[in-house]
Amino acid sequence: MPMKEANAGTPLAKAGYPHLASLIEIPEEPMVMRPNPRSFLTGADPFFNSTVLDSSPDRSVEEIAFDLRHEGFIGIPHGGLGMGLCLDAWRKIGEPRYPVDVRFRFGGSGILIGDSAEFVVERAANGRSVVASITKIGDKTPYVKAEITPAAHLDVVAFEEPPAADFRSLPYYRNCFVCGHHRSITGLQRRFRVHGENGAVMVTTPWGYDPNDYDRAASFLIGEDELHPAVLISIFDENTAWGGFMATRSCGLSVRVEFKLLRPVLRSEKLLFVSRPSGIRGNPKAPRFFLAEGTVFSMADAGHPEPVATGRGEWLIVDHYTKQIQKNLLPEGDWQWIFADEENG
Repeated sequence: MPMKEANAGTPLAKAGYPHLASLIEIPEEPMVMRPNPRSFLTGADPFFNSTVLDSSPDRSVEEIAFDLRHEGFIGIPHGGLGMGLCLDAWRKIGEPRYPVDVRFRFGGSGILIGDSAEFVVERAANGRSVVASITKIGDKTPYVKAEITPAAHLDVVAFEEPPAADFRSLPYYRNCFVCGHHRSITGLQRRFRVHGENGAVMVTTPWGYDPNDYDRAASFLIGEDELHPAVLISIFDENTAWGGFMATRSCGLSVRVEFKLLRPVLRSEKLLFVSRPSGIRGNPKAPRFFLAEGTVFSMADAGHPEPVATGRGEWLIVDHYTKQIQKNLLPEGDWQWIFADEENG
């Protein structure tokens, strides 16, 4: 799967993306969290309800509430939405410019549907990085913390060969923001696919090939023609977690995610998310963590997919959620094959 190179540290117009440069040109000035009415997360019809608690030239504090619109696993918000809020804040500030490295760390006691949290955004003293955190009310340790900096390099997770043509569709949840197909409010409605077996597993999901995706994207923009980066990180998070799941047959909660955004993505672009397992931590017979990595490709030139985002992560294995999917995944009765190897010893 040959890949086009991207250029670091240069304006988009000079990096070969003149049609994208106008999407992110923001005048330089002290940190200002500019309202963006086009953002699906925080705009005119916000996906998150929030109350401003404090605002200064270098710091913003809001209280946010999580509800059923944000669900991933049953009863807890999708981690991609928390990460997406951090990316939304970065884009409101306007610095640093693309390409960027984002390091997410999860902790605290976790967040449940119905919880409220404090969302804090700060710009570093050097003015070149943004730090954002979401902390459950009453906790001292953030549920998620993000540091967004100029990209140190443009290395991507490379795939020498494309995914095998044969695949099997993975099951899905009823109300998950990313994979839920029976939601009462619009979601991303992805189906994930596993290719290969044993040590050669890849997990993929396309975006933009279904004509409905173009209309669906209208609900998830950050600008007139730009797909919100929260969509990229949310699908990447789930697609990559499935990669680790297929190696361990265990579900996990995000512990850390490192994500590189190379450029903005247009609403009309066709994308392919590709991920694979990359290791475990702990006893091989009972690992505590799984690792996985992946890349998001623009498929405008299918013969030469262009990386637009890439990263890797680590997930804490939680038996409770493994049991949850065995009881709640859809279509009913079409998930047992996932565990067949274990059951057969």
